[in-house]
Amino acid sequence: MHPPPWESSMTCCDDQKFSLVEELGHVESVDWDLGTCASCGAYLLRQWSEHAPLHTYVDLLSPEEGAAFRDSEGRARVILLKRWYNDH
Repeated sequence: MHPPPWESSMTCCDDQKFSLVEELGHVESVDWDLGTCASCGAYLLRQWSEHAPLHTYVDLLSPEEGAAFRDSEGRARVILLKRWYNDH
């Protein structure tokens, strides 16, 4: 099963289902959500921007990246999200 045409996805599974772990906040005009794939448990980072409201992006994270987002708080989380935004 593939994501809808308005959703871009770096998939881990053919039957990827996003399961929300935590809303990470709003940085760089983007809403960020940390989740896992309900099929395999891989960490996923979902992004939605007010500038492209019909598009949702989902990136596959390494276990280390997922843990870094999960464990981040406050200013450290904002810096981590800004770094991800600039690098990807």
